[in-house]
Amino acid sequence: MEQIKVLLADDKEIFREGLARLLDEHEQIKVVSRCSNGKQAIDKAEETEPDVVLMDSNILDCDSIRATRQINGSSPKVKVAMLTDSKHEENLFSAIEAGATGYLAKDIKVVDLVKSIDLIAKGEVVVSPPLAGKLVRKVTSTKAKEAEPKEIPSDRETEILKLLVKGDTNKEIAETLFIAENTAKVHIKNILEKLQLRNRQQAAAYAVQEGLVTEVRDIDKSS
Repeated sequence: MEQIKVLLADDKEIFREGLARLLDEHEQIKVVSRCSNGKQAIDKAEETEPDVVLMDSNILDCDSIRATRQINGSSPKVKVAMLTDSKHEENLFSAIEAGATGYLAKDIKVVDLVKSIDLIAKGEVVVSPPLAGKLVRKVTSTKAKEAEPKEIPSDRETEILKLLVKGDTNKEIAETLFIAENTAKVHIKNILEKLQLRNRQQAAAYAVQEGLVTEVRDIDKSS
């Protein structure tokens, strides 16, 4: 079994080191590095190339949203998941928009955290309850308030949106769809213009919100 490489970023040493020991007890997980602030998380993600970064949502130095954006920019294959003790949905929406593919409550059971890490490493979006319910309610509310519906993505654009949710690069999208890399870039540019979005992360968030992908997972803490 190929191990999932994990980078832990949390400014609380007791939590960070304790979580590292718990994860190291699972043979499918390998904690490759630990750090205490957002800037270190950016540098370590580029240096160690983990599969998943588990980052405290209130991390110091460079805030988690900015750190997530920079990790997505410099290390696009790395998946970022937030660990939070906050129940405020604003943080959740900002994280997803920034490119996070996981938003997990810190009181999650270890067995469910390991499941979540596995799913996130595979490119799926994982949100812990009750945060998942808040995300659904926000999406429903946002749709109801939209005055002018956006254009509907074509079948090809929908395929590309699904790959953006997985965090694929332009080259990976091109290889998957058997098209030129430049063609993939043009498709993404057209998607952003059509949907009035600013970047790839917003496009991925849009795909999740509009139900164009089915990869969003809700890890039930009672399992």
